[in-house]
Amino acid sequence: MRLFGRKQRAPRRRIDREGWITMPGDFAARRCIVIDISDSGAKLQIDDPRFTRTQFELRLSRTDPGRRCRVTWRRGTQIGVAFL
Repeated sequence: MRLFGRKQRAPRRRIDREGWITMPGDFAARRCIVIDISDSGAKLQIDDPRFTRTQFELRLSRTDPGRRCRVTWRRGTQIGVAFL
């Protein structure tokens, strides 16, 4: 539902939790901080935003199978992602 032309987004939960970013075809994982998360996406804090490609996997633990993500915005060392 739109309210005055604004898109309503899924409720976000602040978690400030460590996560890992993995790129398709790459074996290395980069550490990040998951600032907040919802059913549709998340806000991440990363050391070097230039490292991230447009799509990657986000894992909340080393054993987590991960969720495919697409970068939707970048501001400094923070990025917003939508889950695919």
